[in-house]
Amino acid sequence: MSHISRRALLWAGASVLPLGFAGRSFSQEKFPTKPVTLVVPQPAGGDADVVCRSIQTRMQEVLGQAVIIDNRAGAGGNIGTTLGAKAAPDGYTVTFVNQGTMSLNPWLYPNPGYKVESFAPVTWLTSIDLVIVAHPSVPAKNLKEFLELAKKEPGKFTYGTAGNGSANHIAGEMLKSMAKVDITHVPYKGGAPAIVALLGGEISTVVAFPLAALPHIKAGKLKALAVTGRKRAKALPNVPTVDESGVSGYEFASWMGLTVPKGTPDAVVQKIHAAASAALKEKDVAEKLSAGMTEPVGSGPKEFAELIRRENERWSKLIKQYGMKID
Repeated sequence: MSHISRRALLWAGASVLPLGFAGRSFSQEKFPTKPVTLVVPQPAGGDADVVCRSIQTRMQEVLGQAVIIDNRAGAGGNIGTTLGAKAAPDGYTVTFVNQGTMSLNPWLYPNPGYKVESFAPVTWLTSIDLVIVAHPSVPAKNLKEFLELAKKEPGKFTYGTAGNGSANHIAGEMLKSMAKVDITHVPYKGGAPAIVALLGGEISTVVAFPLAALPHIKAGKLKALAVTGRKRAKALPNVPTVDESGVSGYEFASWMGLTVPKGTPDAVVQKIHAAASAALKEKDVAEKLSAGMTEPVGSGPKEFAELIRRENERWSKLIKQYGMKID
């Protein structure tokens, strides 16, 4: 019967440990070895989808693998975001997030299905001002005239959004509260369906993300009443801000970003960030987004984490102030 000394066992263990760590490091260095899925919790054709498809090609080139966009719309973005939160923390599922899913829904819904803490921030993609657009049949040339009409006939006019709890829903409710008007909210399953409904004359207005709305504005099929930012948009220089339209102090800007499940290795997070950042720096991508009132940012994970923290602090207070809840 042979005997193995305690010292020999210790030496054997020491020789095995580096191999285990090397295996994990090797797998991270080789990431990705298969296609990456980008979950978009909004429908095809909306601004979120447009932004993701704008960066898709360059991200694929940098990563050396296909990036597959998976549109999972519904419940104000909660369905797709929950799917992303439950994915394996290996970098092969990236989730598109925005102000609605990361900073509004957690305070609006009693149980959105996920926690903000379930995600690791990758990059803050874009900053966006919204645009309030109307059907040509609405007898107002700008927001000031529209608000005057709404005050004369409470409840007559409607505004569509990407859904209950979406960023444009909050922007619309802020406008109603600050302007003291009664305009009926009509939620849709995404921004694109809301624009389609507006084009068909089913609703009066939409508080819209600009990438989906601008082509119709330029074609004369919709008219821009106001932009929600602090200053006028370069793409719509003749369109006033909401503040200029008589709603003093009104300002609303949204944002978009990418996340992965918490626990994803830092090296993998950095590779995904590098791919997204490279895409945003492409001249044609940057020009397309900027022309659509969507400014590329491309920050790192730490900066994006700080934005999410600040936004949650701000909107938790404002949502409570406005008494907004979604059952």
